[in-house]
Amino acid sequence: MANPSEESIARVVECLFNHPRHRELLYKALVHCQTERTEHAAEEFLARQPEAAQALQTPYTLLRNLAAAGGVTVIAHDAQGLALDETRCEQLRAEGLDDDALADLVAERRVLTTPAGCAACELLAPEHRTLAAIYKVPERRATFVRLLDFCRTQRKLADINQLLADDPALAPSQRTAGQKLHACYFIDRLEEAGGLVWDGSWVTTDAGKRALASV
Repeated sequence: MANPSEESIARVVECLFNHPRHRELLYKALVHCQTERTEHAAEEFLARQPEAAQALQTPYTLLRNLAAAGGVTVIAHDAQGLALDETRCEQLRAEGLDDDALADLVAERRVLTTPAGCAACELLAPEHRTLAAIYKVPERRATFVRLLDFCRTQRKLADINQLLADDPALAPSQRTAGQKLHACYFIDRLEEAGGLVWDGSWVTTDAGKRALASV
C-alpha cells in the first residue's frame, strides 16, 4: 500500500484541530478503528468514552466527519460479508441492479482507519501533545507536572484551586500582561492536549501518565 501523501495526512490533522471539543473522540476513533470495526461497534465505543458527555455531535456524525476528511473508510458489506465497494457496485449495476436494490443488499457497514489516519495518529499522540504543553513555557513546567500528578486520583475543581492557590506560576507576569492566571488555564491546556479529562471530576488520562513518566 502506498504511503499517504502529506496533503492527505494534513486533511485528517485539520479535521481534528477544527473540532477542539471533539478532538479526543476523533483521535480515539482513529486509534480504535486501526482494527476494522463494525460501524455499530465503533459508535458504541465512542459513546462509552468520558469525552462523549461533552460532545455536541453523535458518534455517527464524528465517524462521518473522519470519513469525509479521509481518516477512515466506511464500507458497506452484504449478508455474506462481501464488501460493496465501488468496483463491486459497478459490477452489480452492470448486472441490472439499481441503487435501491444495492441499498437493500447492505447488511452492515465497517470502519477502518486509512493510512493517512494512522499517520495522523502518530503525529497527534496525546502524550506528545501533553509533553508539548508541559515544556512550552519553562516556568510553568513544574505546575503542569504537579497538576497531572495530583489528578492521578480524581479531583474536583475546588481541590485543584486549593492545590495551586499559592503556585508562583499563577502570579502576574510580563508574559500574562500583568494578569493573574487561574487553575483553569492549566486544566484547559492539559485537557486540550489529552492529558486530563473530565469524568465527573478531573483525572489524568493514560496518555497524561505516560507523559509524566517522560518528564
